[in-house]
Amino acid sequence: MLQGPPTIDAVALERGGMVDWSRTRSRISEEFRLVQRQILRAAFGPGAEPGFSNLLMVTSARPGEGKSFTSVNLAGSIARQGDHHVLLVDADSKRDSFCYALGLAEMRGLLDLVANPKLDPSPLIVKTPIDRLSILPVGRERERSAELFSTKEMTRLIQSLGRRYADRLLVLDAPPCLSTSDPAVLAPVVGQILFVVEADRTQRDEVEASLDLIQACPNITLVLNKQQISSRYTFGAYSSYYTN
Repeated sequence: MLQGPPTIDAVALERGGMVDWSRTRSRISEEFRLVQRQILRAAFGPGAEPGFSNLLMVTSARPGEGKSFTSVNLAGSIARQGDHHVLLVDADSKRDSFCYALGLAEMRGLLDLVANPKLDPSPLIVKTPIDRLSILPVGRERERSAELFSTKEMTRLIQSLGRRYADRLLVLDAPPCLSTSDPAVLAPVVGQILFVVEADRTQRDEVEASLDLIQACPNITLVLNKQQISSRYTFGAYSSYYTN
């Protein structure tokens, strides 16, 4: 059992963008299940490298494309499935990252671990109402985020977390590629990247420029988000949602 801050509740998760996974046959849940199968195969299947393949970074080209929504719900979907534990890591220091909605903005986390390598990560990990889902906040050192992300200590920490929690999928919600250099810094040390593209908005040259920045990662999956689906192809209570 992890020691640390109090467990956040289901209301906080909903504020953070998590959908109601009790509706097992909604279109949105089915879309996430399709994505997670590929991610889990690469993370834990034949040929997977423990401590590397289980590190998944989620990013996009521009802000607002839905990468945090994707991170939170992919993590929730995998954890609720019950086969794997998931550690959701907020690696985005902007003021509207999902940790703010969860009420975790003032808690120590990723950036504090980089600033002080002597800190133990375990007490900083927050439990959730979903048994196999826990969260590592971005931390309090946000003013120094540009400096801290560019250090060797950041890449060492991510690699260390991947090895320490090799039985879990670590989902890193990173900033957009064209907003900061952080995804390019993290790309060589993660085994997988999920790249979110907003339908009818993101330009091809933006996608290509972003992929050039993160090409050091050996496994990049693209997900089309906010694609409007015709009502005749929808099912379940979430038919009005945009889907991945």
